[in-house]
Parts: sequence; structure tokens; C-alpha cells
Amino acid sequence: MTMKNKSKYLLFLNASKDKELDVFLINANGASKERDKRNLSNANKTHKHSGVRRLHIIDKIKQEGDYKVTEYLLKSIEQILKRNKVKTADLAGIMAVTGPGPFTSLRITVAVANTLAYSLKIPVVGIQDKQGLTDNEKLVKLGLSKLSTAKVGNYISPFYDREPNITKSKK
Repeated sequence: MTMKNKSKYLLFLNASKDKELDVFLINANGASKERDKRNLSNANKTHKHSGVRRLHIIDKIKQEGDYKVTEYLLKSIEQILKRNKVKTADLAGIMAVTGPGPFTSLRITVAVANTLAYSLKIPVVGIQDKQGLTDNEKLVKLGLSKLSTAKVGNYISPFYDREPNITKSKK
């Protein structure tokens, strides 16, 4: 992953938990900017990553509710970018938890991540949470290691841990 522009950011998307959606904005160039300092009260975590000086989770959005939390995915992405004055052109990559988890939530998250990556010509990586990690920062670290070797044009697929449970219509 090459950083051409001065300010580059990463998105982390996780809808693999029941009734919960997490969206993180990560500064891939360090937290030297004023807006990063302002947002560190929300998320003060530093990660080391090959090819990038330091990574800071500068903002988080957590949506909790019913089984339709992914309805808020696009709005959450828009909100986190807007409140941090980041443009989509400033995104350098996307990390998305691809499963296991709720079938529809995974499909929607993967579709959004792939669509953004395709349209912005940036890499996207999928993170399979087979260990059932509840700590998103550990999932971010897994994603960062994958992102360092990711190529633009490679896309992700959901990972399901069981066969679909499809019921017949009662009509």
C-alpha cells in the first residue's frame, strides 16, 4: 500500500456482531494534525505498521440496535468522514470483518467495502474473526498486516460459519 498524498486514512468496518455496527477512521500518517488531537479523546490508540509511521484510530462510531444496524452503515461512513473533514479521496484502504456473523449484515458490509474500494481504486481486505475476538483493536491489527500487501483490484467475500437457514414461504 503506497501513500501518495499527504493525508491518508483507512476505514475499518465491523458488522459481524449481532445488533452492532462499528466504523473506525484511522490516520495512516500519524496524529500530528489538530483534528486528530481533538478526536483522540474518543479513541486514543496507536498501532505500528510496516510502511507507515504510526497509525491512530482517530474516531469511532458504534451503532447498536435491532438486526438492521447495517442500514446505518453508509450514513455512519459519511458521518465519520464529515466530522473529521476527510474526503473519500483521502482514503488509502478499507478493512472489513467478513465473518462469521449475521448473514445479511456481512453481505451488506462486504458489498459496501468492495464498492468503495472499486470506485476509489484503493485496496480492501477482509478479516475473518474465527477466534471470536470482541476487541476491535485486535481485528484492526490483523487487517493492517493484510493491508500492507493488499493490491487494488482484489476484493473480499463474506465468510459464513454455517449453512444458510432458509425457511419456506407460508403462502
